[in-house]
Amino acid sequence: MKVLMLSPDAQMIDRRILQEARTLLAAGHDVDLLSGFECREPDAYEDRGLRVKRYRYDWQDRRRERLRTQLGPVAGQIAWPFVRLANRALDGANAFEAFVLEKVLQHSFDVVHVHDFPMLRTGVMAAKARGVPVIYDSHEFYPVQSCFSPEDQKRYLAMERKLVRDCAQVITVNPYIARMLAEAHDTPEPEVILNACEVPETTSNDLDSEERRRRRVEKGLPPDAFIFVYQGWLSPERNLEPMIEAMAAQPSSVALLVVGYGDYLATLEQLAETHGVRDRVIFYGRVESDDLPALTQLCDVGIIPYRAVDEMHRYCSPNKLFEFISAQIPMLASDLPYLRDVIAGHEIGWLGNLEEPLGFARLMQQVIADKTGIAAARRNLPKAAAELNWDVEGRKLVAIYDRLAMMAKTEKVASR
Repeated sequence: MKVLMLSPDAQMIDRRILQEARTLLAAGHDVDLLSGFECREPDAYEDRGLRVKRYRYDWQDRRRERLRTQLGPVAGQIAWPFVRLANRALDGANAFEAFVLEKVLQHSFDVVHVHDFPMLRTGVMAAKARGVPVIYDSHEFYPVQSCFSPEDQKRYLAMERKLVRDCAQVITVNPYIARMLAEAHDTPEPEVILNACEVPETTSNDLDSEERRRRRVEKGLPPDAFIFVYQGWLSPERNLEPMIEAMAAQPSSVALLVVGYGDYLATLEQLAETHGVRDRVIFYGRVESDDLPALTQLCDVGIIPYRAVDEMHRYCSPNKLFEFISAQIPMLASDLPYLRDVIAGHEIGWLGNLEEPLGFARLMQQVIADKTGIAAARRNLPKAAAELNWDVEGRKLVAIYDRLAMMAKTEKVASR
């Protein structure tokens, strides 16, 4: 099948998206990925058979410009009524959606695979225009985010409720969000495909102390420090401030590696400076997902500090959870439902309240001192990694596409 993937990612493309695309390519499908329509510069490239295109939206309503050209001197008087008519013809598409739809319809495809809510309405429009099915890959329960006003939450929820009924298949990232989506939209539970990682060539358990020291030096890390690591997007709602402040209570032999980027970086750097730990908090910057495992496995304990600012965060299953499992390093995480299921269920780390710097600091100290617990977590991690990996999850995705292909074949035979 010819698969067209749509993603709003305008900076780094999410690992889940790339893994899904590569899995479908390996299964014999043809994949185009349009990722980011508000990029700084347009781009197009091919990576291991995956064709990727990225766009720069100039905030011009091309429908209005075309009408001005066609209508000439009277355009100023009647252009906007025509734009409203055009909106209705495109199921209410706004200027941005019309721009995306224009780019989408330049491609040939048998199925539209939408990553996350911001692309859903345009994906459904494109699918209807071509008479093909839509797969909605909901990475999170988008409408309930606390950054939205109550009015916007209601509006997005109503929009998603309507649009999911046009989807041939909805998939999401964990059982909790699957149940939330089903209850909110009165639909069957989406199929769960975890954010698991591909099986790496090596893990932290494969490195002896000398090899690890050598690789740390190569990566610019302190060779003998006890290193905690946070990796991911840097933003205010991720509870990163207590993590930085907690470093002030740690001995000089402890370091914190922060891998990621975002507008909040400058705030965190200043916070580290203020608390006198700038020399032990290493802001490593952006690392591509393919290069991340080699860095993660050099650390001692991963940190997932999220707090339940909304239902999406309460029931999160972030990429870093599976990246730490894949690298086979223990983790310290907030005591949230899915994190508890995985970390406590597999006995691969520690859970606690990480919202206050003092409590965060005490938990970090307990982890460092718990040599028995660290050894036990390292023994349990290979089993967790054998169960929670992309080899397992990718097969679920291929099965979904096998069913779609069979349905399309059946419909083609029936129409003869």
